[in-house]
Amino acid sequence: MDYFSRTFRLCGAVVILGLGHSSFLYAATPSLWERDQLSGDWGGNRDSWSQRGFDFTFEYTGELIGTSGGISSGSVYQGLGYGGMDIDAQKAFGWNGTTLHMSTLWIHGSSPGQYAGDELGVSNIDAYDGLRLLQVFAEKDFGKLNLRIGNLLADEEFIGDHYSDTFVNDSFGQPAAWSANTLNGGPAFYAPGLGLRLRYDFSEAAYIQAGIYDGDTVDDAAGDPSINQHGLHFELGNGQGWTSLYEIGYNGFNVDDNTGLPGWYRAGAWHHSAEFEKHAGGKSEGNGGIYAAMDQMVVREKGDQGLGVYWCLGVSERDRSRFQWSLDAGASYQGLFSGRDEDTAAIGLIYGRHSREASSPRSHERVLELTYKYQLSPSVYLQPDIQWINRPGGDSSIGDAWAFGLRVGMEF
Repeated sequence: MDYFSRTFRLCGAVVILGLGHSSFLYAATPSLWERDQLSGDWGGNRDSWSQRGFDFTFEYTGELIGTSGGISSGSVYQGLGYGGMDIDAQKAFGWNGTTLHMSTLWIHGSSPGQYAGDELGVSNIDAYDGLRLLQVFAEKDFGKLNLRIGNLLADEEFIGDHYSDTFVNDSFGQPAAWSANTLNGGPAFYAPGLGLRLRYDFSEAAYIQAGIYDGDTVDDAAGDPSINQHGLHFELGNGQGWTSLYEIGYNGFNVDDNTGLPGWYRAGAWHHSAEFEKHAGGKSEGNGGIYAAMDQMVVREKGDQGLGVYWCLGVSERDRSRFQWSLDAGASYQGLFSGRDEDTAAIGLIYGRHSREASSPRSHERVLELTYKYQLSPSVYLQPDIQWINRPGGDSSIGDAWAFGLRVGMEF
């Protein structure tokens, strides 16, 4: 059975089970669609392990995306499996203020970018196929100071997002002015890097943090992902340099009492120490940029329900960067429709401005996305998605592309 048949059958089965009102289905499995995880509590073992400090997460995301325009029309299926274990080391081993984490990915399918011809990334689960190690780290609290060390994803902690995480396009919440201008995408999904992050909390909401990471998590200057296909190839030095990030912020969501309108404001900078080719010729010592981002709830109904807006602006050195600046912004509404309190509707725009000093005729790439996350149960969702991609790859000779997707997500 091919990918497309499996996907349609999977989505069809989820819709029938989630939307159907057959008394037979509900009588046979009365609690299935009320569970936080589809696999349940494992006969009480899951809760027992959690009480001892061990929490397990198993998720699967699959999507079918069809494109028209761009380089050519076509459709693909791609999937992402995630398995993770978090250990409260104080409960498990008596190590005060310490947590441990280990996670893996199973990546498979084809990229919609081969048809769309875009640079910003139609899908945020699009990655090089394989079973790979993701993050492995230890985290320790020293009062207001927090240290995380190991194999880390910088995009999980820096720049961040609150309202952009509903979107499917990869450049929401991770500005192209960073990811496209550093070496091989930096320590971000799906390739973490060896490093450490140090954060100081002035209060529950205000913080300052810095991190330093392996400069090339692919371990190949030409960008060959097969060298580190399984996430087990660790190499430092050899001209790879180092990636460093710095951020100061105020996250009102950390102290939200479910009555006000919280916001999250942050500003930061990044630097890569390796040599970069200048557009005018010659080499430069390093590359870097600055960014600012905001998430703000503007309408609140109850709890997390309501309207939130966000934007993220990144600026880089244009004499050596692919994108001299990028902006992504959007609005997200949880519980827009009556009786659908857990659903989320979102609309967003990305603009990536190519460097004016580059010799190529590229100008900009622009994406408009409209998406709706339909929460079938606490552990299953369906998400139809539409994207309009203007000037894919910044090339005016390529026509605009449209991407139509259907994503399904499950937590086991």
